[in-house]
Amino acid sequence: MNSGFKKAGAALAASAILLSAYSVEPTAVRAETDIKYELYLDSNELISGSTVVDKGLAYLPLKTIAEQLGANVVQNGNRITVRGKVYSFAIRIGSNTAVLNGKSTRMKGSPRTRNEEVFVPAKFLVDALKGTGLKYEPEVKTIVASDIYSGHNKSHYGGLNYRISSDGKLSATNSEGVTKQLYDFQTETYNPHTFEFTKTNQGLIILRITDIYGEPMVQQQVFTVIMKNGAVIRQSKVNYFKRFANNAAVSVNGKELVLTDGIKLRILEDHTGSVKETYDLIELGGVEGKYAVEAVEDDFFLIRSNTKGLLTYIDRRTGERIALYKELLPLEEQQYADNNDVPYYGDEIYFLRRTEQNLEFKITEGLSGKQYTKSINISSL
Repeated sequence: MNSGFKKAGAALAASAILLSAYSVEPTAVRAETDIKYELYLDSNELISGSTVVDKGLAYLPLKTIAEQLGANVVQNGNRITVRGKVYSFAIRIGSNTAVLNGKSTRMKGSPRTRNEEVFVPAKFLVDALKGTGLKYEPEVKTIVASDIYSGHNKSHYGGLNYRISSDGKLSATNSEGVTKQLYDFQTETYNPHTFEFTKTNQGLIILRITDIYGEPMVQQQVFTVIMKNGAVIRQSKVNYFKRFANNAAVSVNGKELVLTDGIKLRILEDHTGSVKETYDLIELGGVEGKYAVEAVEDDFFLIRSNTKGLLTYIDRRTGERIALYKELLPLEEQQYADNNDVPYYGDEIYFLRRTEQNLEFKITEGLSGKQYTKSINISSL
């Protein structure tokens, strides 16, 4: 982002008041010279500047805004083409006909130039950039719009904008504004969510949505869906308390898919999503409560109890369990991992990678705070 952006923060709340305070034709403003614009992005940022007003219609600076959004602008004579990740449009200076996402459309005004900048009708540009709620607030002489596509919102993937509602409905909206519900988790969600997409070797899409909530933010919900051809074929939901988890999406070798609700571990076949194997995590880990599954391989699992918090190696063939902190930490750090509960029980041992028979971990010692990496050979376990 360049310096033209400002963090919106509390201004978002104020914009909601502006957007609802005055109901007029979105681009109809009085012919004044000091009209401003404020475009709130879907990434919680703000673009602002000055408009051009002509015959009651407001025009926005195309090149300035497109540059700040990272879109590609190509001008060939009077024709200008703009391409972003999920939109494309072309306009011609002096013509009220434009092409938006491959379809011809008419604007209420015609693009014009001023000081090497190209100004286009505000409503057209806001619509083209996936924005909503374009209105004019006369008291502050400002045009406001929201939800402008920033390219930094990770809920966008493959030309679709994904969203999970406050009552747990997952949906996707395409470039034409058509929304399709994909799944209903039938549960409440709370704060702004984080989205993480993984494409498998065989072309399935794994979407993991994380919701952290509570006071003081000690609850975590993780929603996972596996999609094929735009439809959800598998899903799971799990809650964690205090100790947050980052479950594996695919196996270390990338051949299998991983799905957990904290109690069961399902190993899925890529391409079809068929369940190959199901494991009882409480039986594997030996501790009641929810589990995170941090790594899966042909010959082992790495799991962590949400209550005890100790990373545990499970032999996939025999079910034998080994608490890794006893193999990787000095004695005093082992005792600390066993007994400490601030901010949570357990160790700070995290899997990094496998190299042949060696497993490498990142370690933070609880007492000393010292950080380092350490490897262990599977044959020694």
